[in-house]
Amino acid sequence: MYFLKSIVVAAALAVLAANSAALAQPVKNDPAGSYPNRPIRLIVPSTPGSGPDGVGRILASRLGTTLGQQIVVDNRAGANGILASEIVARAAPDGYTLMITSGSHTINPHIYRKLPYDTLADFTVITRFVSTGGLVVVVTPGFSARTVRELIELARASPGKLAYASAGVGNLTHLAGEMFNLIAGVNIVHVPYKGGGPAIIDVIGGQVPLMFASGPASIPHVKTGRLRALGYTGLKRSDQLPDVPTMDESGLKGFEAASWYGLYGPAHLAKPIVNRLYQATRDAVHHPEARNAYAQFSIEPVDMSPETFARFLKEDLVKYEKIVRAARIERQ
Repeated sequence: MYFLKSIVVAAALAVLAANSAALAQPVKNDPAGSYPNRPIRLIVPSTPGSGPDGVGRILASRLGTTLGQQIVVDNRAGANGILASEIVARAAPDGYTLMITSGSHTINPHIYRKLPYDTLADFTVITRFVSTGGLVVVVTPGFSARTVRELIELARASPGKLAYASAGVGNLTHLAGEMFNLIAGVNIVHVPYKGGGPAIIDVIGGQVPLMFASGPASIPHVKTGRLRALGYTGLKRSDQLPDVPTMDESGLKGFEAASWYGLYGPAHLAKPIVNRLYQATRDAVHHPEARNAYAQFSIEPVDMSPETFARFLKEDLVKYEKIVRAARIERQ
C-alpha cells in the first residue's frame, strides 16, 4: 500500500507539472512539431497493484514531466495482455495511445491459437526501457517449505497437490512455474488469474500457497512479512533481497526467468514521433527519481533504440516458442 500511495502522489505532482508546461511553445526544430499537445493515454495490460502497473506508473510520472503533458494510465487487464494490445493495434497512429508490455507480448503467439492482431506488424516499437532481472518465488508465511530445496522435496512427495498462482496463461509468472516443473522434475499445478494483483492477494490470503511473482508486486509484501521469499529467478541476487538465494544457487543450475518492459504505439506511427518518444522515455527512466523508484524493486533502466528493440522482439519470439514446446503447454 505504501508503494501505491507513493505512486499516486508522484502521479499527482506530475499532473501539476504537466499543467504548467502545457502552455509552453514547441521546441524549435522539433522534428515532431507540436507533439504532444494534449494528454497521452498509456495502456497498461494488468490490474492496479500489479507489477506492470507499478512499472507503468513510475514511467508515466516522469515521462509526463519530460514531455510536458499528462500521461494517463489506463489499466486494461485480461487475456494475458491481449485485450490491451488489441486496443493499441486499432488505435489511431498519432502518438496519443501507447502501451507497455512485458515478455507476454512475445509469448502469446505460442500460447493462443488466434490473436486479434499481428504481434509485429500491427505495432510500432519504440523502446525496451527497463529490465526486471528476475521473479521472486514467494509463499504465504504459514507455508511449510522455507527453502527452494524444501519446496522441491514437498512437491515430489505430493505430485499434483501443490499449486502456484500466475498473472495469466502464458505470462512469465506462468512459464517460470513450468520451467520449475521441468528442471526440478516435479508437478505443481498452475492457477491462472486475471492479472498479478489478484494473484498476489490470494497468495497473501493463503488461497494459493505459491507464486513466481514480479518484484513490484511482491517485494513490498516480503519486506512487511506478508509473504516469505524462497528464491529469485535472476542469475544474480536481487539488491532488494540480498539474503534470498537465486534458483541457480538453490540447486537448479541455469534456471533463469527474467522479464523486461517495452513501449509501443500502433503501426505506422510517424518516425519523428517515435524518435521523440524514445528519447523522452530514455531520459525519463534514467532520471534519478525514476531510477531510485525502480531500484526499490530490482528494476534497472535500459536504453534500447527502436531498431535494436525490433530485432530483440524477433529473437524473443523464437526463444519462447522453444520454452512453450518443451513445457508442452496446450494452445488456448
